[in-house]
Amino acid sequence: MAKSEQQKQKKLAKLKAKEQRKKKQLARQQQMMTSMAGKMRAAATGTIKDCMLSPELLIPNPTRPAIGHVMLSRTAPGGQIAAAFFLVDLGCMGVKDVAGNYRTQTEYSDVITDMQSRQMLQPCEPEFARGVVEAAIAYAESCGLQPHPDYSKYAPLWHHIEPASVGDTISFGMNGKPTYIAGPYDDMGRQTQIYNRMCETLGEGNFEFAMATAGAQNFDDFELDEEIELDEESSIVRLDSAE
Repeated sequence: MAKSEQQKQKKLAKLKAKEQRKKKQLARQQQMMTSMAGKMRAAATGTIKDCMLSPELLIPNPTRPAIGHVMLSRTAPGGQIAAAFFLVDLGCMGVKDVAGNYRTQTEYSDVITDMQSRQMLQPCEPEFARGVVEAAIAYAESCGLQPHPDYSKYAPLWHHIEPASVGDTISFGMNGKPTYIAGPYDDMGRQTQIYNRMCETLGEGNFEFAMATAGAQNFDDFELDEEIELDEESSIVRLDSAE
C-alpha cells in the first residue's frame, strides 16, 4: 500500500474513532437526562438562578420545632431551569424530604411569582442555604437519623457552593432538646424505629418524642406545588440513607 494511502486510512480511522466517541458521549448525556439525578448533575455547573428559604427556619419557636423549605435553582442544558426543594426539620430529622423539577423559563417564573406573592420563601445567599441544610443533616445524624434517601440525587446542585457557618442563626430541637413530632400518617412501626434510634444514640430521656394520635393534624401545612410533592405524608416516614 502506498504511503499516501496509508496516511489516508489512518486519517479515516481517526475520524471514525472521533465520531464513535461523540456518539458514546451523546448516548451518556441522553441516558443521564432520563433520571432526575442525572438532570441535577447536568445542571450542576449552570448559573445559579435563585436561592431562597422559609423565614420560619430563622425564627425560634418555643412551641414546636422549626420546619421549612430551602430552594436552589440553576440554569440547565437546553435553557431549562433545574430546581431542588429541601424540606428541613430542625427538630431532629434534618432533611425530611427533597424533590425537584425541570421547568421551562416561563413555567419556572410562574412558580416563583406565586411563591413570592404568598411570601412563602425569602431570598438568601446560596452559601448560607447550603450551610443551613448541612447543619440540619449533621444535627439529625447526631440523633441517629439520616437524611431523606433522595438527598444524594439533588445534592449535586450545590456544586462549588461552599457552605457558610450558620452559627446561632438557627435553633435546633425545642427547648434545648432534640424533638420528634410524628405526622398523622406515621405508622407505629416507623415511630418505634425512630424512637429506638434516638434512644440508642442519645439515651432515653434526652429527647422529646410526640407520638401520633388519632385525628392529629399535620404540623407542616406548607405546600409548594402538587407536582413537587413535598408533603408531610411522604416526608416523615422515609429515613433510610441515600444510596
